Amino acid sequence: MIAVIVDIVASRDVDTRERRNLYEKLQGLLDLTHNRYREHCVAIPVLTQGDSMELLVNSWHPIVFLFHKLLIEELEFRVGLGTGEIMIYKEKADECDGPAFWNAREALDEIKNMKYMKRSAGFKLDENASDSKNNAVINSILFFTTLLGLSTTQREHCYYYIWEKKRVSEIAKVMKTSKGNISKTLSRTPCYLIERVMAFLSK
Repeated sequence: MIAVIVDIVASRDVDTRERRNLYEKLQGLLDLTHNRYREHCVAIPVLTQGDSMELLVNSWHPIVFLFHKLLIEELEFRVGLGTGEIMIYKEKADECDGPAFWNAREALDEIKNMKYMKRSAGFKLDENASDSKNNAVINSILFFTTLLGLSTTQREHCYYYIWEKKRVSEIAKVMKTSKGNISKTLSRTPCYLIERVMAFLSK
């Protein structure tokens, strides 16, 4: 199994009203991810302690989708991913436990404690986990790293192209700009390659 713990950076520094809006936004993103990739979610993703997200999944799809949405919202976050066994007690992710979550937490704590190098993601793979689960974690990290190199506008355009399967003309309509601007933006990103790689990995 794959456990994901996302820590929203500095979320406790905002005032009460902003925090409430932030939590509503985060919960909305989790609900969207779960509804869209319900078949890949082993448990219902949850918002814990107000500023952390926990997911328990069997594929990279919901992980990368959530990463992409968080980056579009320009939310700074750190994430730890882990593989391993899981004991499923109830239907929500924070009601489950096991090595996958322990590994994810250890990976997250490791990057939090780094003093001389800033990192946004870490992972710890269980030697007994299947190759498919470990590969899903690696794929998620690689996609995340690629998305980090894009501007917010590029991420938005790529989101509609990759996840919503919209054509250039449709993206232009949504973004209220010209087809030429959309084409120019997409051509400056690895968006087309990402879409092909995702299609290949989904087979």
